[in-house]
Amino acid sequence: MTRKDPSLLLTSILSTIARFAGVGLNFVVAITLTRTLPMDEAGMVFMLMTLVTGVSLFSRMGVEQWLVRDVARIQETATDQQGMHLRAAYRLVLVSSGVFMLGWLVFAPLSQHWLFDDAIRMPPLLLAGGGILFFNLVMLNSSFLKAIRHTSESILVQNSLPAVAYMLLILAFWPVFRENQHYLLLYTASLLLAGVASFHWLRPWWHCLHPTQSGHFSVRDVLAQSLPLAPVSFFSFLMLWADTLLTGLLLNNADVALFTVAARLSFVSLFFLGALDATIYPRLLKIHKHQPEQLARFFWQATGLVAGVLGAVTLLLLLLGDTLLAVFKPEYVQAGGTLAILLAAQLARALSLTFSFMFIIQEQVRHLNIMLGMALVVNIIANLLLIPAYGIEGAASATLVANLALTSGVAALFFKNHLLGKHDGVL
Repeated sequence: MTRKDPSLLLTSILSTIARFAGVGLNFVVAITLTRTLPMDEAGMVFMLMTLVTGVSLFSRMGVEQWLVRDVARIQETATDQQGMHLRAAYRLVLVSSGVFMLGWLVFAPLSQHWLFDDAIRMPPLLLAGGGILFFNLVMLNSSFLKAIRHTSESILVQNSLPAVAYMLLILAFWPVFRENQHYLLLYTASLLLAGVASFHWLRPWWHCLHPTQSGHFSVRDVLAQSLPLAPVSFFSFLMLWADTLLTGLLLNNADVALFTVAARLSFVSLFFLGALDATIYPRLLKIHKHQPEQLARFFWQATGLVAGVLGAVTLLLLLLGDTLLAVFKPEYVQAGGTLAILLAAQLARALSLTFSFMFIIQEQVRHLNIMLGMALVVNIIANLLLIPAYGIEGAASATLVANLALTSGVAALFFKNHLLGKHDGVL
């Protein structure tokens, strides 16, 4: 007998609690860095984190979206099929991570000069490239847990595990933490530790990873299916990633620190959005496959839940903005205007969540990718125009403009294509 799913609201509450734990741990790490390091050095750590997570995202080629989409449709008892998908995802990520790690080594001298103002030492910068693979393992294992509806565990692995690993290493090496840029080396070591530890939650599937069962996916097969989904994975991170990189390119390390702290506070709303994503998307896939008559009702229920939760979180963060910035250091309060703009941008982005899911489910990803690509172009152009004139507030404004363009476009195309009326997923 198939177990009954808990209510959407209850699952969302549990996911949000797990996500909030991750938020707290990540803020402990960020506050530790800003309180113990000069602003320019904190900016270097934040830039390195942005680079590693961004390059890791690109190297996954959308495979986590493919993994969630396909595994969520498999019966819960078919663990061999689930394991076959997971093994195929590992193979692609091992190959693609290796390619991007080589690229990291090649471009390290350029990034040292343009993004770090020649202040970072080359050894920790080169070693950080190894973090690409280990961060990808964390993300793949988290995505698999999300697909099999182990939502809270998925969120804890993705958000809490890297932060816990970094904090443990900081405590273990506290006497030398600030010397010779050891804080950068410890960041890379924390990704290695988190990547290995993330396999603990997949113990029941270890036996399914051996290539003894029939059927398999080649790397080319997985790439062909995952690559069209890659922009969906990229976009939620890509614009803020571009903002941070262009801030580092056009401004100094201290400005990077200010912008990154404001961005991290705005990420609180994204953490809540991620909890809702992990709850809503697998269930939308299941309902579309097995109970299409309930799809419209669930879609609007989920859309209302996203708007209500993210609206409340945005308002609360706006009211507490200066107080939260002062926790990092009083100097960071000057990023208050940037934080307010970024929070508005995140809310605009959140309102497109469920609409975007329907493009994936109805196999109209091409249309969604066009909208994502157009929004990214808008973001980059706006950054180049606004950062020189308005500094970090210009970078935040670029994100707001692009997110408004994206949400408006996705919603308009959703209604034009009548996506809720297509239950069979056929174009």
